[in-house]
Amino acid sequence: MQLEILTDDEQNARICADYWRQTEEGEFAFKIREIASTHGMKPHVVSKYVEQYAFVWREDICCGRCKQPYRFGTRSQYQERRWLQNRVCKACMDAERQAIADKKRDLILKMRQSAENNMPDLKTLGLTSKIYLLAATQALGDENFSIIEPLDDYPACTLSPDFVYDHKVLRHLIDDHLLLICLDTRLEAVELQEDDRFSIDLGECAFNIALDADQITALINEFFDEEAAQSFRQAPEFITLCKEVQLNECLGFLKVILEDHQLYLSPGEKTRQVLSQCLEKFSVAQVYNFIWRAAKDAAAYYMRSSISKRQAANSVVGNISRNMERALANGWDVKPFNRNYNLPQSSLSRIIFNVVLGTDDGGFEKTLHELIA
Repeated sequence: MQLEILTDDEQNARICADYWRQTEEGEFAFKIREIASTHGMKPHVVSKYVEQYAFVWREDICCGRCKQPYRFGTRSQYQERRWLQNRVCKACMDAERQAIADKKRDLILKMRQSAENNMPDLKTLGLTSKIYLLAATQALGDENFSIIEPLDDYPACTLSPDFVYDHKVLRHLIDDHLLLICLDTRLEAVELQEDDRFSIDLGECAFNIALDADQITALINEFFDEEAAQSFRQAPEFITLCKEVQLNECLGFLKVILEDHQLYLSPGEKTRQVLSQCLEKFSVAQVYNFIWRAAKDAAAYYMRSSISKRQAANSVVGNISRNMERALANGWDVKPFNRNYNLPQSSLSRIIFNVVLGTDDGGFEKTLHELIA
């Protein structure tokens, strides 16, 4: 053990030397009470007093990275020294955190610069990009039409009917260079990976809109122009968007209702195919009925059978399909559900079904062939 005294005062130095003196067996030579009595101090202040004027270190107890020995200011710290052996010191950890933060800021800057070199032209934007941008601006935009705030700061269904679809919308706008990642985006949104790879949590990111306020205003006005709206309604791209939104309304409800029964399912292509078939003949509100019954049956199946929750959840898609087939075969008048309180109409749905198609949430209450006859 090496002792470093930080004072020129002889009395203070003697107190520190007595405090840290050891026997040949490595035991402390004097008890705290003895030191206090010798130097006219109260026992409970000795350790704090010594900590101001001295520290000890050992070559074998050092930072695993910079190899600097750890300093111990009190006996209790020294007695816990083995826990620090080869651990990274605070200075190295701070330096590492700073290096990571600098690297993340550099990545954000490079992404932004790349997008700025490919600024879009409003005249050449496709319909999907226009609708996505307008929905994002209305749902997440600030008052000046300049910033898209982080998606995770808003409740579910603010942008689109489903969390996965939210990210699809944002990714589309980024790829079209319509959204530029803000330089002050939370660094937690960037995750560094091996081989200089990284991933971005889009829900945590803030974005600048590549278009100016006048261009955004012109885009909004275009959607309220009847001639332009008529051309939108006739575009095959628009029909695809309508189907996507209705499908994601059903996917979002499926996830919520399964969670209510403590069942969980990651919808894949099979689920999407079955729900799409349902939407060919029934409204979203009616498909909610199929989903609700299928989830209820799956929960009952789990309770009365020796099966896992995963098996129960996997039975839901088949139940939905059977419910649809029986309803069609028997000509049933399927009772429509009301909107779930936790799944309000999203901004994307309002743009498509309220603004362009001129209905009051018609995409929920009617089938697409009823809306676009």
